[in-house]
Amino acid sequence: MGIKLRIISLWTPEWFQKRGLDELAHQTTSGLEKLLDDQADEDLKSNIKHHDMVLKGNLDERRKIMATTHNKLVERMVSTMGREEAIKKGRKAMFNEGLSLGVKFKRILGVGESIDDLFTAARILYDVLGIKFSIKEVEEEGENGKITMFVSHCNLAEYYTPDTCHVLSAADEGVVQGLNPHVKIKFTKRITEGCFECLAPVKIETISKSNGIKL
Repeated sequence: MGIKLRIISLWTPEWFQKRGLDELAHQTTSGLEKLLDDQADEDLKSNIKHHDMVLKGNLDERRKIMATTHNKLVERMVSTMGREEAIKKGRKAMFNEGLSLGVKFKRILGVGESIDDLFTAARILYDVLGIKFSIKEVEEEGENGKITMFVSHCNLAEYYTPDTCHVLSAADEGVVQGLNPHVKIKFTKRITEGCFECLAPVKIETISKSNGIKL
């Protein structure tokens, strides 16, 4: 693990967290607005109101502003495209935005290729969002243990609708792959849908599970 990542994992200054939240909020919001623009015809485009989102206050207040904006945009997408199409296209757009963000934060944090580096960086970014998670091996009958991410607390779940969470969780999946292209996650359970915790199986390609991972 590099010095930069180690230091930030031990102590993350508030200015860094606010800057990171601003980056995450504006890129995902811009991605949703672009999708709405792309789906609208020329007459409708002139009537689309873009959200001049201004994040202010402490981290909790900024998260609420971001989540409320996401909700409004996803609601408009569902109204414009229909729920199934909105979620499908919204998830694709958010995955791509997350992938870009992951690559950017990989460089900023100095994330190496080990799985330990990946989840250390993910914890730093999830702290920014008010999310707590753990990584465990889940035993399944007839199979070796599968590595799975369990989210026990999510500040955004207090504000997100189930549809918004479904769409924006794809950004998380993209960020993870941006931090390490050999690792994929996909959420199969979400707190916003009434589950006790969020659950995302972790698929590791070409890298051994034992390569630096700490469960």
